[in-house]
Amino acid sequence: MGESASTDHVKRVERELAKEDSLLANMIQQAPGMLGMAFMFIITILLGIWLQPWFDAAGLQAFGESGSTEVRWIALELIAIFAFTFMILWLAKNHLQHVIKYGILFVLFLALCYTTVPGAHILLVPEIETETFVFTENEEINEELYAITEDGSMLTHEPIFRDSFENHSFIVSKRAMNSSLIWDLELESFPGVPNQFAVSEGEFGYTINNDKWIWTLDKESGEILSKYACFDLENWDGNITNSTEIIAIGPCISALEVIENPSAETGQSKGALYINTAKNTLVRSEIFADSYIETNQTDEDIGIHRYIAEWVYPPMQLDEKSLANKQYDADTLLLATSAGAVMIELEENSGTYIGPGIAPDDWVDEASVEWLLVAEPDNPLTAFNIIPSPWEETELLAMTGYEDGQIDAWIVDDDKDGNFTKESKFKGSDSFVGPISYIASFDIDSSDENEIWISDGDGIHGLFYESLIEYVTIDNELGANSVFFVDGFDVTTVQQGNPLFVNEPARSMVVDGGIFDPDTMYNSYGIQFDTTAFLIGVGLSILLMTALIIRPEWYIVNTVGVLVGAGVIVMLGVTFVPTLIVIFMVLAAIYDAWAVYRSKHMLDLADTMIGLNLPILLVAPQESGYSMLDEKDSIRPSDEQKAAPTQAKSVDDKPKQVVKRKKPKEAMFMGLGDVIFPGMLVISCVNYIGDSGLAVGISALIGGLVGYFILMTYVASGRPQAGLPLLNGGAILGYIIGGLIFVGSAAFSFGISF
Repeated sequence: MGESASTDHVKRVERELAKEDSLLANMIQQAPGMLGMAFMFIITILLGIWLQPWFDAAGLQAFGESGSTEVRWIALELIAIFAFTFMILWLAKNHLQHVIKYGILFVLFLALCYTTVPGAHILLVPEIETETFVFTENEEINEELYAITEDGSMLTHEPIFRDSFENHSFIVSKRAMNSSLIWDLELESFPGVPNQFAVSEGEFGYTINNDKWIWTLDKESGEILSKYACFDLENWDGNITNSTEIIAIGPCISALEVIENPSAETGQSKGALYINTAKNTLVRSEIFADSYIETNQTDEDIGIHRYIAEWVYPPMQLDEKSLANKQYDADTLLLATSAGAVMIELEENSGTYIGPGIAPDDWVDEASVEWLLVAEPDNPLTAFNIIPSPWEETELLAMTGYEDGQIDAWIVDDDKDGNFTKESKFKGSDSFVGPISYIASFDIDSSDENEIWISDGDGIHGLFYESLIEYVTIDNELGANSVFFVDGFDVTTVQQGNPLFVNEPARSMVVDGGIFDPDTMYNSYGIQFDTTAFLIGVGLSILLMTALIIRPEWYIVNTVGVLVGAGVIVMLGVTFVPTLIVIFMVLAAIYDAWAVYRSKHMLDLADTMIGLNLPILLVAPQESGYSMLDEKDSIRPSDEQKAAPTQAKSVDDKPKQVVKRKKPKEAMFMGLGDVIFPGMLVISCVNYIGDSGLAVGISALIGGLVGYFILMTYVASGRPQAGLPLLNGGAILGYIIGGLIFVGSAAFSFGISF
């Protein structure tokens, strides 16, 4: 009976010991350390998220904005990790622990300042509030805006109706940026219609026309330089009924007078009219200098011109108000409407039909097109301008804005091979709200570097310097066919007003003006440096490093480790886009597994760091009273730990009779890199993925925690494990799942290059 009881007791003891040696028992036993480590994991990454806006605003990418998508910098980071690891091991092997300790302490101090200094600024330096820009002046002018000239002034049109249809005219005016009048001129429009108006800017004058007359005006004074008829003037009897079109030309939609280079033989300049017709063709009509049509219907000198050649070009809908209609250079005409933009070579002679048989009646030679941009039918062009490039002094950009808010920038090809290329440095193509109403270039701060100014459905935006930071935002949405001017700190907007006459399309223009205050109205970005905050941040780092040197206890090591980790993850997180971080994490995980399981030099590195009490490891005590100062054990498993003792001995031998159990570890250790790599991915998601970046980043954080708890099931067995394969793998999986849920495929598209 007693023997049976003794046997039962032994079996119960064995069952209890087996239970304690089970994985679950070990995890429960080590739960304080596991939870403490998970807490430090989360706090480090959350601290990095808190710091991220400051780093992003300060532009602290390690390799600049362009380097954020370049794989070569990831290779450099990996090489740096290899070099650091082997340098530490070499120094330890040569008993140079003091070099390791103080060298790493210096590096840690610098990394610590990456957290304490920004943190002090965030907590102590208030954000600068930007004062709202207000328009203080308002005026309605009974003229309609038709063109912005090369010198930044406005050309306007005002129809004048009198007592009869034969007695009407219109006024063309040139106004400065602030709408003040420079000059105006009244022109008799009969037999044309007064509200038909078009304007083209040439190299030596403004060519304006209605449906019957063409005038070229002096840019400075408005004086009439020439006048031509766009109807059969020689056979006109003064009545509207027989002011018939010139058969070879038809209706004149717009016109441009050019003066060409003097002839080497005669020394005389040649002149021509280039007329855009209703047939979507460009006609060259030669001008005869000092020759005029004699007519009884007018006392004016009406110049003679004669049809010479004609070319057809892509449809530009020139019957609508144009976005651009000007002589771009000596032999190029630039047209832009809602349908697109085209640069047409101003040739002298059109070609002949070279097809089979006789030329069709409607055949016209094709124009030589130097550049053509065709807008989508459901997304018309709403803004067009050619402005100086902020990146290259000698380059010009053709910038196009669309109904949906899209903006493209094209490098103007002055070599004229027609291959305008998109400017890859312009990153704001989809950053605006449609429609885009105006694009211009001004210098508000007189820095001799023009800014790019864009008006969209959300206001007016001033983009400064090569980085195109939006330092000016004016919350004034402009309508279609509206413009704005920045002259010094004077800001003027011109929008369509009311119709000038009942049932007439011509409209007035509403002019609003205000003064931009440079002291209070610039948007605040980047680092708002404060001496007090800087000194407090550096002082806190010095204090923590001093405590680490004097008494490197686990709570001091952890405090410094968490702060250093936060600074490193945010610095690297804002440096690379998420897809590059993923590549970095995969390569680092492979290296970590090799270093732990094959070469095992990572265990030597961990032992070295534990012995030096440096915060390259995070420490999670598993029982009260733990002191890191007493930590002498190696992180390598002992031979006894490698064995799996299961033999039970006699019960009468007391302690020796019990199955030998693993001694509970007094603390759990995890390399700081195991937190830094998943943390980098979280910060990168927050920094580079628009509005849903935080959600995708939290998904990556949750994935990293899942990987951590899976890792702990292996650690509970008593053997050191490579952390990065599971931690990085979990974070990457969380990023992929979160990206697909919250963003879609755009969460993985960042234009990676080598």
